[in-house]
Amino acid sequence: MSLKSRLFKKPWQHRDPEVRARAVRDDDSPELKTRLPELAQHDDSVQVRLAALERIDTEPFWLDARLRESDPAICARADRFILRAVNTTPAEGLLQARLDWLERIDEPEIFRRLAAEAKDVELRRAALSRISSQGFLGDCYATEADAGLAEEILQRIEQVSTLERLHERLRKTSKKRAGAVKERLLELQAASGTLDRERLAAESLVARAEALARGDGETDRAGALEEIRRLWAGIESADEGLSRRYRGAVSIIEASLNRPPPAPPAEPSAKEENPDTTDQAPSEGLKRASEAIRQALAGPVKTDRATALLADWDRAWNALNPPGAADLALKEATLPRLRELQHRIQARAAASSKPASTSEPRFDFDAELDATANAIEQGDIASAHAAIGRLRSALRKLPAKQRPGAVTGRLQRLDGRLKELRNYQHWSHNEHRDQLIAQVEALAGSGQHPDAISAALKDARQEWQRLDELEILPGDKRKFAAPAGQWRRFQAACKSAFDSAKPYFEKRQEVQQDSLAELDRFIEQGLEKAGQEDVEARVLTPILRKARQAIRRLDELPPKSRGASAGRLRELMDQITKKLDEASEKVELAKRRLVGEAKALAHEKDLKAAIDKAKSLQAQWQRLGSARRKVDQQLWKEFREPIDPLFAQLDDQRKEQKQADKEAMAELEALCIQAEALAELPGDELAEASGRMQGLADEFADKQTRPGRLTQRFDQARQRFEQRQQEQRMEQQLAEVRALESLASEIQQGFEQRMNGTPAEEALPEDLAADSRLSGHEALRQAIERIRDPDQTPEQLAAWASENADRARQVAVEIEFLSGMESPAEDRQLRMDHQVQRLASRLAERASQPDLATELSALEARWLASLPHPGERHAALAQRFQKCQNVVKKMTGIT
Repeated sequence: MSLKSRLFKKPWQHRDPEVRARAVRDDDSPELKTRLPELAQHDDSVQVRLAALERIDTEPFWLDARLRESDPAICARADRFILRAVNTTPAEGLLQARLDWLERIDEPEIFRRLAAEAKDVELRRAALSRISSQGFLGDCYATEADAGLAEEILQRIEQVSTLERLHERLRKTSKKRAGAVKERLLELQAASGTLDRERLAAESLVARAEALARGDGETDRAGALEEIRRLWAGIESADEGLSRRYRGAVSIIEASLNRPPPAPPAEPSAKEENPDTTDQAPSEGLKRASEAIRQALAGPVKTDRATALLADWDRAWNALNPPGAADLALKEATLPRLRELQHRIQARAAASSKPASTSEPRFDFDAELDATANAIEQGDIASAHAAIGRLRSALRKLPAKQRPGAVTGRLQRLDGRLKELRNYQHWSHNEHRDQLIAQVEALAGSGQHPDAISAALKDARQEWQRLDELEILPGDKRKFAAPAGQWRRFQAACKSAFDSAKPYFEKRQEVQQDSLAELDRFIEQGLEKAGQEDVEARVLTPILRKARQAIRRLDELPPKSRGASAGRLRELMDQITKKLDEASEKVELAKRRLVGEAKALAHEKDLKAAIDKAKSLQAQWQRLGSARRKVDQQLWKEFREPIDPLFAQLDDQRKEQKQADKEAMAELEALCIQAEALAELPGDELAEASGRMQGLADEFADKQTRPGRLTQRFDQARQRFEQRQQEQRMEQQLAEVRALESLASEIQQGFEQRMNGTPAEEALPEDLAADSRLSGHEALRQAIERIRDPDQTPEQLAAWASENADRARQVAVEIEFLSGMESPAEDRQLRMDHQVQRLASRLAERASQPDLATELSALEARWLASLPHPGERHAALAQRFQKCQNVVKKMTGIT
C-alpha cells in the first residue's frame, strides 16, 4: 500500500458513517463495487450496510441480511424486496433460505400474500400453515394451482359455512374440486350428526335436472322430466337457492320440448341488408338450420332427413368467420336439440340392426292358464288376479266364435277357486285383525313406557295397513278390506292406549318447551358475548363446549324446533370459532416471534446473557397463554430446541467447576491423610517426624480454599500427633478390629467352601466357635454354627446369604453417606431413603445425637452381623465398606 493511500483513504473508508454511506450510494469506483459485499455484511454502521445492500440489490444478499440483521430498517427493506421476489420468480436454489426468512415473519398480511401469490409451492404451503382463517383457506383452495397442496388445504377446512360457500363458488368453474368440497362437507356433517339427507336428495335432483337441461344422459327427456317432478314433490322443504336452480333447469327443459312454431320468415328489407347492422343478429343460414331442426323434432324424423339436418347445421356454422355473440347464443340454445337429433339417429340405427318380427306373437292360453293355476296353488292372489285379467283381455280381443270353449270353462273354474282363496284370506286376516285389537287393548293397562306404547301402536297400524294392501287388488272398488265394526273397535283400542300415554307426552312436550326456552336464552347470551370486541378466549371456550353438547342433545327439544335450533347453534359456534381462531392467531404469532428470538440466542457469545434472555422468553411464553393444542405443541417444541442446549451447556460448566472443587478437596484430603498417618507413627519415630508435620501444615496453609471440615480434620491430626496416650489406645483398637476382620474373612471363606461342596464339618475348624475373638459378637458365633450345621442345605444357606447381602448393602449405603463417598447408581434410592430417615431421626432426637466414632462402631458391628455373603457379591460390598470405613476412621483419627 502506498503512502498516499495510507494518508488519504477512500470515501467509503471514512470515519464518519454518513460520509461512508453517501460514498457507497453514489461512488462508481470498481474497487468499491468489489468491496460492497464486505461492507453490506461487516460495516459497523447500519446506514452503510443498508446503502451497500441497496446498491447490490439481489435476493441472496437481502435474504442473508434478513436472517442476520436485527435493525428494523434493514429488516423492513429486506422484507419488501424478498416479498416482491418470491411473488414474481421461482426459488432456483434459494428455497430453504426463503423458508428460513418466512420463519422470521410475524405479519398476517404477508402470510396471506405469500399463500395466494408465491411462485414456490413449498413457500405457499409454509405460509398456509401459519394461517387458520377458514374463509381465507377456502379462497386459497379455489385458486390453488397445485393439486396436492389444494387437497391439504381442503383437509384443514372444518367450517361448514365455508365449505358450503366454496361449493357454490366452484360448482360452475371446477366440477372436480366442487365434488371434493362436497365430499368433505358430507364427511363433516356425518361426523357431527348434522347431515341433512333431505337437502342431499334435493341437490341430487337439481344436478340431474341441470344435466338434462344441458342435453346430457337421458334419451327420453319428457319421461325423465316427469320423474324429476314426481321426486321433487316428495321434498318437504328446500332452500331458496336450490329451488331457484330447480325452476331454472325445468324451464329450460320445457322450452326445449315445447317451443312454439316460428312465424314465417319475412322478406329481408334494405335495412336488414345493411352490412353495418348484420352483427346484431345471428347468421341467416344458421337460423334456418336451427329452425329446420326444431320443426323436424316436433314429430318422427327419418334417418336420412336427420343426417341432412345435421350436415346443414355444420355447413352453416363452419361458414361463420368468426361467429358473433348472437351466433354463439343461438348455438347454446340449439345444442339440446342437436343432441336429441343425434340420439334419434343412434336409436334408429340400433333398432334397424335387430331382426324384424314377421308377425305379432300368438297368445299362449294354455301356458297362461297353467301359470294362473300354479299361482293359486301357491296362494299368490295378486299374481293370479293379474293373470286372470290378462286371459279375459285376450279372450275379448278374439271374435266370439273363435274363443276356445275349453279355455273359457277352465278360466271360470280358476276364477271360482280364486274367489274361494280370497274369502279364506279375508277370514284369516280378520282373525289376525282381532289379535291386533286384543294386543292394542292390552296396552292401556300394561304399564309399559309411553314410548313403547307409541311404537306398538305404530307397528299395529302398519300391520293393519299391510293386511288391507294384501286384500285390495287393482280394480277393486272398495278402499278398506276390514269390516266397519272391526275397524271401529281397532280405532277405539288405539285411542284408549294413546290416552293412557297422553299425559306423559304432554309433560314431555312441556319439558321440551322449557328446554327450548333455556336453549334460546343460552344462544342469546352466547351471541352477545361472542359479539363483544374484547372478550377473552377463556370466556368463549366453555360456551363453545356447551354449544357442542347442546347440538348432540337436540332430541330434548320439540321436533319442529330442532332444525332451527341446530342452525342457531351452528351460527353461535361459527362466531365463537372465528373469535377463537383470531385469538389463537395472535397468540401463535407472538409465540412464533419468541421462537425467532430463541433461535437468535444461538449467536449469543455470552452464556450468562443468553441464559438470562432464555429465562425471560420462557416467562413471556407463559404469560401469552395457550393457542390451538396441535400448533401450540409444535411451537413449544421449536421454542425449546434452541434453548435446551444453552441450559445443557450451563450444566456442563457447573459439572466442570464441581469436578475442579472435588479435585481440590481430594488434595486437601490427601494432606489430611498424610497428617493422620504421621500421627499414627510408633513412639520412637514421632520426634523425627516433627519437620514433616510442619511441612504438611505449611502446604495446607498455602491452599487458597480450605473447607472448615478439612481444616478441623487437619488440626485434629496435629493434636493426635502430640497425644501419645491416644495413639496407644488407637493401636489397641486397631488390633481388635484387625482380629475381627480376620475372623470375618475366615467365616466368609468357610461359607464359600461350604457352597462349593466342602462338607459342613470341614468348612470351618471345630474350635472356631470358641475363639476369644467372638466375645461380644454372638451373630458371628451363630453364623459359624450354621455353616457347620450339616442339616443346612446349600439352598437354605444361599437364601440366608442373600438376605445377609441385602443387609450389608444397606450398611454400605449408610457408611458411604457417613464417609461422604458416592453410592452406585442402583443404590441412590436407598441412600435418599436413608437421608430422609436420618434427618427425621435427628429432628426428633436433637439432644442425643451420636458422634462419628460411635456411628462407625455401630456400622462395623452391623457389617460383621451381616456375614456371610454370596461369593459373587461379597467382594464388591466389602470393597465399598472397607473404602468408606478407612475414610471414616481417618476422619475420627483412628488408623
